[in-house]
This record gives sequence, C-alpha cells and structure tokens, in this order.
Amino acid sequence: MPPSDEDKKLIVPKFSSFKPKEPTPSSRSQSERPKDEDRDHRKRSHRSSKHRDHHSRHRHHDSHRRDEPHRREERRSSQPHEEKSHYRQESKSLPRRSSVASVPGLFVVDTKGDPLIRKYGIDRSKIPAYYRYGGGKVLGTDGRLIIHRDGPRDTFSLRFPGEGSSGSRTKDGLRSRGWQRGEPVRLRARKDEPAEDEPGDYLSLENPRKRKRGQGDSDSSEDDEQPSWRSIEGKAKPAKRVDSDTEDSDDQLEELVKADRHNPLKWKSIQLNRQVKDHPDDIDAWLELADHQDALLRAGGTIDERATENAAHSFAEIKVHMLESALPHAARPDDRRRVLVSLMREGVKVWNSKAAAKKWLQVLEDERHDFSLWKTHLDFSMSNIGTVQYEEVKRMILDRLQQAVSRSGLQSGDDLAEAIYVFLRATRFVHDSGYKELAVAAWQGLLELTFFRPKREQSQTEALSAFRDFWESEVPRMGDADAQGWRCYVESGGSGDAPEPLASNKIEDAASRDAFKAWRDAEAFQGRNAKLPARTLDDGTDDDPFKVVMYSDIEPLLFFIPEHALPDITGQLIDAFLIFCGLPPAFRSGHWTETAYHDQFLTGNTSGIQLQPAWEGDEGASEELQRKPPSFTSGKGYARISPNLLFSGSGWFKYLDILRQGHAIDMPWVETTLKQLVRSADISCLSMYYLAVCFAREPATIRKPAKAVMTKYPTNTQLYNAYALAEFANGNFEVANKVLAAATVDPSLDSTSTGFLLFQTWSWMELEKGDKHMATKRLCASVEESLRKPQIGDEQLSPSLVLIARQAFSSRAQQCLYEGKLDDASNCIECLTLLSYLTGTGSKEPTSASQGNISAAMGVIESMSNEFQSRGYGSEAAHERILQFACRLLYWNATKGPFRRVYVREQLARFVGLFPQNTMLLSLFEWADASIRVVDETRQLLYDKVLVKEQDSVGSRVFVIEHELARGNANSTQAAFEHALSSDVCKSSVMLWVSYIRFCYSQKQLRSKSKGVFYRALKHCPWSKEVMMEAFVTLIRDMKSEELKSVYATMTSKGLRVHVDMDEFMEKRREERHAADKKGAVSYDADH
Repeated sequence: MPPSDEDKKLIVPKFSSFKPKEPTPSSRSQSERPKDEDRDHRKRSHRSSKHRDHHSRHRHHDSHRRDEPHRREERRSSQPHEEKSHYRQESKSLPRRSSVASVPGLFVVDTKGDPLIRKYGIDRSKIPAYYRYGGGKVLGTDGRLIIHRDGPRDTFSLRFPGEGSSGSRTKDGLRSRGWQRGEPVRLRARKDEPAEDEPGDYLSLENPRKRKRGQGDSDSSEDDEQPSWRSIEGKAKPAKRVDSDTEDSDDQLEELVKADRHNPLKWKSIQLNRQVKDHPDDIDAWLELADHQDALLRAGGTIDERATENAAHSFAEIKVHMLESALPHAARPDDRRRVLVSLMREGVKVWNSKAAAKKWLQVLEDERHDFSLWKTHLDFSMSNIGTVQYEEVKRMILDRLQQAVSRSGLQSGDDLAEAIYVFLRATRFVHDSGYKELAVAAWQGLLELTFFRPKREQSQTEALSAFRDFWESEVPRMGDADAQGWRCYVESGGSGDAPEPLASNKIEDAASRDAFKAWRDAEAFQGRNAKLPARTLDDGTDDDPFKVVMYSDIEPLLFFIPEHALPDITGQLIDAFLIFCGLPPAFRSGHWTETAYHDQFLTGNTSGIQLQPAWEGDEGASEELQRKPPSFTSGKGYARISPNLLFSGSGWFKYLDILRQGHAIDMPWVETTLKQLVRSADISCLSMYYLAVCFAREPATIRKPAKAVMTKYPTNTQLYNAYALAEFANGNFEVANKVLAAATVDPSLDSTSTGFLLFQTWSWMELEKGDKHMATKRLCASVEESLRKPQIGDEQLSPSLVLIARQAFSSRAQQCLYEGKLDDASNCIECLTLLSYLTGTGSKEPTSASQGNISAAMGVIESMSNEFQSRGYGSEAAHERILQFACRLLYWNATKGPFRRVYVREQLARFVGLFPQNTMLLSLFEWADASIRVVDETRQLLYDKVLVKEQDSVGSRVFVIEHELARGNANSTQAAFEHALSSDVCKSSVMLWVSYIRFCYSQKQLRSKSKGVFYRALKHCPWSKEVMMEAFVTLIRDMKSEELKSVYATMTSKGLRVHVDMDEFMEKRREERHAADKKGAVSYDADH
C-alpha cells in the first residue's frame, strides 16, 4: 500500500448511504488492468492475516456475527443436496455487482443490496438454509472449537470437531481434508465429445482448460463467478467446480460433489444407482441395490438404539420402489422370479391386506414355478390375522405338496426334498392349530410307508391301497408299543390284533370359582390327553371325533418315495421328523434341512427361554460374575452335533438338554419311534442319536439300550465311543475304561481313522481326572499297541514315540483332507491338538503344573482351520466341530489354573466370526467377557457379527435375550425382545412371542404393557392356539370377560381346535351352581 494511502482515514461502509470515492488513477489504463489483480490482492490479504489492521478484524467479526443465523440453519438442515442446489441457483440469479475499492484490497461496494430481502424478510426462521464452509469456527483456534447457538436464543456453546451435525464432523482443523475436495478425474470420454489425439505416448489426466493459480490470463467469466466479500461464502474458499465438459449429467455431478469418500456405504449407493441407470437390465445390480438399503438402515442405528419402526417402514418403501422399477427389465424367467421374491417379501411390509392379496393374485402363475415365492406367500397367509383360516391355509399347503409330487413323480431329488419340507410345514401348522392327533398320525403314516414297506415291487397306487388296509386295521403303528410295522403285517397275511382300548381320564372338578379359569383348566387337560391319535374303541371318542384319525384324513398328506431315492433322502426325512418333534436334527445334510432348522414357523416350543432374570436373584450375584461357569443350558442352542455334546455331564453343553423340559410332543413316543427306526428299519446312522435320547431322558439306564445297539451293529466305532462317554458322564470311569480298552484292541475298529476317535476320548477322560501323563500315553497308544491296556505303568514316554504319534495324526489329517474325508480329518486334528497341549513346550500363556501348552494347541487349531478354508471347506460341519473342541480345551484350561481372559476372548471371537450362529461359541465368549466393565464386548460382538442379515436366526435372538436376562435389566431385556420380534426372521416366532408376554407380565414395571404385547402376538401368529390361550393362562387376571370371550370367538372363527365348548361349559356350570344353591336352600329350610 502506498504511503499516501496509509494516511487516509478509513471510512466504514454502510448498506444504504455509503458512497465510495473515485479510485486513484493507476499508471496502467483502465482497459489494460484485469479484474484479477484486485481479486488476487484480496486473496493474499486474507491469507496473511498478521498484516491486517484493526478495522479489517472488526469488519470480519461483524460479518461473522451477521452470518451466524444462516450457519445455524445450515447445521440444522437434513437435506444438503437441495441446499447446495438452491445456493447455486440463487448465486447465479444475482446480478453482477459493480465493485469499486475505496481502500484498495479491502472493500467491495454493493450498490443494490440484497435483492431477496423483500421476499424473505429479516426473520431468521424464514431464511432458507444455505451452505458456508468454515461457518461457526472460533477465530484463532485453527478449527478446534465451533460455535453452536442454542435455538433462537443468543447463548452459545463450544463444540469440539466431530460433535454435532454430520456437516461439522468433516471440518476438523486438526486433520487435512483437502484430498476429499479433489476434483474427480474423468477416465471415460463423453459420448458427444469428438475424439482427440493426445500428444506423445501417454494419456493426460489434466484438464487442458484449467488455469494455474496466479496466471494472469484468467477468463473473465471465471472471475465473475468468484464470490465477493459480501456473499454468503465470504472469504471462505468456494468449492471447486468440475468443468462442464467433464459432466455426464447434473445428477452425477451432484453425487460426486456430495459423496463422502470416507463413507463406503454412500459411495456404494452412488455406484449401484449409476449401474442400474446405465444398465437397467442388470438384475443383480438391482437386487444388490435393494439389499444395500438394509445396510443403510442399520448404519442409522447404534448398538443401543436401533432404527425406529417408521425408519424401517420408509426403507421398505424405498426397496419396494426399486424392485418395482427393476421388474420391467427382468426379461429372463429366473430374473423375474428373483425380483418377485424380494418384491413380495418387502411389499407385504408396506401394503395393506387388500392390496397384498391383489398382488398375490397377479403373481399366482409365477408362484407355481418358484418355491421361494410360494413360501413367502405361505408365510404371509399364515400371519395375516385378517384373512387367515385353518382350512384355507391347509388347502394351500396340500396343493403345493401335490404339485411337488406330480411334477416328476418324485423322481427328481429337488422335488422330493421340496415335498418333505412342505410336509413338515403342513404337520407343524396342523399341530400348532390344535389338531395334534392328525399331525402325529401323518408322521406315523409317512414313516411306515417309507421305512416299513413290503419288499415286493408295487406301484404307488398299489402301495397306498395296501397301506389303507393296514391303517384301518388299527394294529400298533409307528411309535406304539409292540409295533411290528406295515411289512410284518403284510407278510403275516394281514393278521394282527389291535391294542387294548384305553380308558379316558376324567376331568377333575375345577377348584376355581372363576368360570374362565375353570374352562382353561378343562381345555388344558383335554389338550394333554390329545397328543396321540386314539383308536375307535377308546373311551371318549364319541365326544370328540378328531381324536380318531381315519385313513381319509391323512391320505392327502402321504406320498410314496421311490426305492432308489431312499439312501439319499433318509437323512433329510429323519431330520424333518426330529424338527417336528422339537429336537435338533441328527444329520443336517442339506440346504432344506438348514432352512427348516432356522425357520421361525417351525420353532414352536415355548419352553426355550429360561425367564429367570439375574436381577431377581441374589444381590451379590453380580460381584461373583467372574467366578460363574457358562450357561450350559440354553433354550434354543445351535451347535454342531458331536459325541461330547450328546453324552456330556454337568460341566459341559448338552445337545439334547431341551428334553428335560416340558414338550408338546410325547417324548416316550418319540423315543420308541427312534428305537424302531434303528433296530427294525436298520438305520444304523441314527443309532448314536437314539442312544443320546435315551441318555438325556434316563441317564442311569443307558446300559440296556447301548448293549442292544452295539450287538446289532458290532463294527460301529461311534457306538462304543458313545457308550464310554455316557458311562464316564455317569461317574463310572472304570466301566468306560474297559469299554475303550476292548474297542481299541478290536481289529475291525482300529483299522480306520475313526479308531483315532477312541484314543482321543480315552485321553480326554484321563485329562479330566487330572493325569496329564496318562492322557499322553492314551494318545500315543494309537501308534503303540503295548499301551492299549486298561492299566499301564507310570514309566516315561520316549520323545520319539510322541513324535511318531504327532506325525501319524498330522499326516493322516492331511490325507483325509485331500481325499475329502472331513469327519476322519477332524478326529485326527483333535488328537493332534490334544497332544500339542499335553506335550508342547515354551507356552506363551500363563501355565501351572495342572495345565498344558494352550498356545501350542491353539496354534494347531489356527493352522488347520486355515487349511480347511484354503481347500474350500470353511463352512463344513467338520470344521465347526474342530472349533468346538478348541473351545472345550480353552475352557478346561481356564478352570485348572491361571489364564488371560483377553487371550480367550481373542480366540473365541475368531471362532464366532467363522460360525456366528453357533450359540455354544457365543456362550463361552460371554463367559470370558464376564467382568464388571462399562463396555459389554459380548453385546458389541453380537451387533457386529451375529445380528446381521446374513446370519440372523431365532437361536441368535434367543441368546441375545438370555444375555440381557443374565447381564442386563428389565429395560434392556425388553429392548432385546423388541429387536428380535421386529426382525424378519423372528416376527412370527410363537416361542418368542409367548416368552415376551410372560416376561412383561412377570415384571412389575412392564405388566401394563403385557396386554398390548399379547394383541401384537395375535397379529403375527393368528394360527397358533398356544398364543391365543395366553389370554387365559398368563393374562387372565388382567383381561375383562368381554375380552376373553372375544379371544375365544377369534379361535373358533379361525378354525382352531377347541376341545371344550365354552358356551356349553358355562351353561353346565351355571346349572350345577343353581342346583347346588337350590339344594342348599332346601337343606336350610329343613334345619329350620
């Protein structure tokens, strides 16, 4: 600045009356001086703040204060895209200002003022929000503090960067964000742009029209668009524009400018939207875009605060719109079905009942050719309280069953697997609606028809006709005592005696004076006596015709499985039967079984959740949290079946622990049915499961059934191993020792890799007794016959023998993996892991004399787990069993000496990441996290890895609820129930709804909500009689008479089974009371 200018008195401009003086003529003519000089001078002045004078700082402060309401509106705004568009349109509509510098480089004169002042006025609330970079920052703090005014008040608070709105989180002065504002580089030429030859042998990525900073020959148009100091942007640097030649469209430009490269979800949304716009026939992109909305919805919540119901509904509407847009582009039939499945699954969430019914009629033809679409329709029909009817839903299922049977005559494996699944859904639905006898009779018929058919060749029509005679003869059937089967009936010429008629149990006189309670007790009594179909001569069949199941009742449900398909389909059929009975499957051999195992409509057992909150127990229980063992009894445990889970003692998890609780299916009948399948139908692969059922029901009597099956299958190594484990769990170590010693010397049992299983079990028993040296010898006995005696000396093992055993386990495991024998490989790996634990040196973890080298054992597990994954076996059952064995070893090591919980959690977290649905792994992680800390790592692990769309299941939700019951409070447990029942995989789960009703009623602060929960349960499970009966069981004290009668009327109108007619029962009760009162009155008159 010249010295003459410094002496001049500075004049502060005013908006209305300020008249600037004419500028001093320059040595350069007016036409030769570009406007860039003044602008560049102002930029340099702004960057060099230490050379500013006092008046400049005062002016900047006033501008900052005037603009603060606008910045506050900007922070409150939730639509940045529309705001930026409004700002650009507004800035472009402003006329060009004539600016004259009164003091060079400091002031610009606005002679027209704000042209929108008349439109918007000076009221802050009416001024539209706009964007200003850097707004609200405190001067001198380099972006550390941000001013935030509290609503319309003039008070303000200071926030650190990262707090507050999403816009402020990206304006942190401590971190460089310059790379985020980098200009997007176009690598693809515009369609309307002529091709140009690039100089040299390279492609230039630099915009040729772009000018470097400080270049004197800037375009005048560029200068006109730069903001003046009076603009909204002020002296903050405006966002750089992408040249118009590099734009595909205005929408894409907005996306590029708006996209936060730090946020992969937003960036993926942009990419998918662009993909479906450029390639609308890409159905995979459409489906991925629709599924991506779930990730966006999940990102809007936190571990403690999930997305609201309104937000979920909004995202469902977005998905429906996307899928409806994709449907016209699905030219291929397979693509159309994929889109329809997703569309109807999401559409039922936003459509009303009438609209949904209309939509289903429109896709009826597609439904015939796609099972997933039909299953979605069935789920909707069952859970729609407005239209559900027992007979209509039953007819819908039977029609699908007949379609599957007639499609190829069950010659196709897919049709046969579909028929079994549909049959399972049918019988489960019939049973839950109250017709238990019909459901059990259907399974009796199918199992007889499949596994006890006559050996002679016959067509399906002939077989069904012959089976009619067997059924109507009422001889003992599947599961009945002394049943011989259909084959024996045919071979004996159709002779057989029906069982003796059963006398009906009389209903005890109701002790309650409440008529509704008396009806409830009578109805429950009749329901308990209706678990199995009755014979014609049994007592009580005249009053209830549904007790006797005729052949015509089950004929629509039966189908004839071809003989050649039996070896491949036996596992799925037996697993379906076990799932119907409420038991975990024995084989889990395919996709259909997995689908059924995790199906919310097939988990009808209400005894799954133990409603025993920890806060109602001892006051000092939380202080002893670290010393408590894991919860070995889980209501709906999901784990991979293994011998040590089937025959475990009190110190480990139980695969069939659910048997010790109340059950809807008669468990003695289930045990007898399994016995007949194993011993009469010669299904040897089911023998170990049958022994496990016997052991779970009556552990002390395991010897008799074990001896019978081992006699029938003398070369089955797993049976000897199972019996030894059962005796050891009962405390009979000497018996178990003799069984293993006899089995290991049998050449027929020792010649295969399954023989290694016996040595692993033997070694573990010795380790449980605390003898590490003897445990090592039992493992080495696999390569040294002299050690296979019940009693051996205490001499030391040679290191060479240990090395030979290690090499044998390792080489055999690799060979089995190469040959695809995964079960044999898992046995060898378990032996190798245990041997490394017993003999490894140089442990990296704390170790006592009673412990082994846990780090060496986990090293073996990690390397072999990686081997499974590298060979494509990462999701196989054998891999999961190996990790379960590792968990058992981790827990045993932790109970015998010092250990680091952090190390245990790290190992278990890795296992959970591989198998998130395994509740056994989750339970052990919960135990390892049992410390009094603010951060609940179990809850975080569940949120991050388990409760995601791909892994969510009923078992996982049950575990979350039980975790809150043990570690949380009533409110957190209620939230866990709400989150579970709002998910797609659990919203129609009878077990969860009934448990939620009972939980709310048991908590004083939640009891008022229990009735509302009940009506919500009716909405989602209107086919379930058990849900209906909760009004008379749990809520009867809080329900009015009119409400109870309404629930009963709903049961009868929907076609559910009712044993005792309420109106007749009430009338009979009134007559009995009237007669008793009359008799009492006569007696009183006689006495007086």
